[in-house]
Amino acid sequence: MSRRADVVDELSADHRAVAELLARIEKAAPGQAGTGTGTAAPPATGPQDTRPPGAAESPEAPPQAGPDGAVTPVGAGTPPAPGSTAAPGVVALVEALSDLLLTHCTEEEEYLFPAVHEQVPDGGALVFTSLADHLAIGQYLTDLQGLSPADPAFAPLLEGLGSAVHTHLAEEDERLFPAVRAAMTPELLAALGERLREGRRELRPDAPPAEPAATPEG
Repeated sequence: MSRRADVVDELSADHRAVAELLARIEKAAPGQAGTGTGTAAPPATGPQDTRPPGAAESPEAPPQAGPDGAVTPVGAGTPPAPGSTAAPGVVALVEALSDLLLTHCTEEEEYLFPAVHEQVPDGGALVFTSLADHLAIGQYLTDLQGLSPADPAFAPLLEGLGSAVHTHLAEEDERLFPAVRAAMTPELLAALGERLREGRRELRPDAPPAEPAATPEG
């Protein structure tokens, strides 16, 4: 037997989608999505000078002229260092994550948090924690906007975003959502879920209607 998804089901589904996107970003850009699996690259030291002490420096090779007479400067055509160009697909994944997170945070604040304030013991503190997470996540998303993986700021910002998101998901999955289920009636949870879905339909009127997920009883 199953029931229609309520507000916690809907928001938990968002959490799973966010975690999946973060995993895909970590796979595309290892060590940059806040999982703690990446290690910083050692500083570049450049080529080592192996000449004996006092030996004269070798003269630099002169520029070479090509068949058409054009002169190619020394060092031209050297391939870029690994990581100096944008990893394919990472930017698109980050943009998708940004859209999902912003929508999710807005829906929590509009459809869930007012009821948490009214119905859940110590709900104000729970909401305050989630709102602080939303602000931190929003700042990371703003700072990442327009950056490519080649930008020196990209990796630390993405790592910070991943860490903030993982902390936020765990806080809500382990504390907020159980408290909501314990304090609110199934009828209220279902009504809030329907309001959330109606809000989504109003924002995307041209999208095909999505049937809410069927959730096992119990």
